[in-house]
Amino acid sequence: MINKETKVVVLMGGPSTEAEVSRNTGTAIAEALASIGYHVIPMEYDPHHVVENLKAAGAEVVFIALHGKYGEDGTIQSVLELARIPYTGSGVTSSAITMDKIMSSHLFKQAGLPMAHSHPYFLKDGKEQVISGILSEFSFPMVLKPACEGSTIGIEIVKKKEDLKAAVDRVFKVEGRILAEDYLGGHEFTVSVIDGKALPVIEICPHSGQYDYHSKYTKGATDYIVPAPISQELALSMSRIAEKGYRICECSGAVRFDFKTDKEGHPFVLEANSIPGMTSTSLVPKAAAAQGISFPKLCEMILMEAGLDKV
Repeated sequence: MINKETKVVVLMGGPSTEAEVSRNTGTAIAEALASIGYHVIPMEYDPHHVVENLKAAGAEVVFIALHGKYGEDGTIQSVLELARIPYTGSGVTSSAITMDKIMSSHLFKQAGLPMAHSHPYFLKDGKEQVISGILSEFSFPMVLKPACEGSTIGIEIVKKKEDLKAAVDRVFKVEGRILAEDYLGGHEFTVSVIDGKALPVIEICPHSGQYDYHSKYTKGATDYIVPAPISQELALSMSRIAEKGYRICECSGAVRFDFKTDKEGHPFVLEANSIPGMTSTSLVPKAAAAQGISFPKLCEMILMEAGLDKV
């Protein structure tokens, strides 16, 4: 039973390309939990000594505030399962699936969730074959995504054929597995789900017109409208899709589902984020606030879902 005396380690940072964002998330969570009386121990994620460090700190539960590889992909979750230290968020398999855009797209499509037309490509097949495959499968503009990165790292919007080779080179420098998909010309939205229930829909309006890393993490670069100024029918549709995705992947804790509409206004799932950001510019706290849930209360809700033997 987790209470105010429980030693809660907030694990952040690590070797991922999203380590700095993770530290911002972890610091915010640690301060929020401490503000309502929890015994919080902030800790930098050292993969080689993580169990040793957790045991030395007397960790009774771990609040995972990691983003990207080795933290959001089931790796740390498997370590904590083996060490029998309860942790927040989704389990090993659920985290691995939602982190991997290729695997999650297969699962979501099979379950009937709306997703843009997409196809995976692999560096091991050779860049020439990949480029040939993309040209035969897609028209422009189209999107290239690394399979297992977050925070929009490595995403390329390719507007014409002449730009494709350079874009493929850049995205393969990030990762050897990529997903190509149709570009959707509508608006961006996000739906956060906690314990299976959707929070209010947020519309994302980047000033630059593209929700890239700068727009995501620079204060004032993007407007977030919550609740989104859309029809009740569209809001309900995205909420139900997000809740279904949460159930399909057997998620736990807080998970954020990102959407984009096409030019006709139909919503499509872009991806799922099993450890969404919790910084001052993050989306889950904004959605929770719109429902009257303070940031410390939100962190406490996630903490109370910590456990073991997850999927």
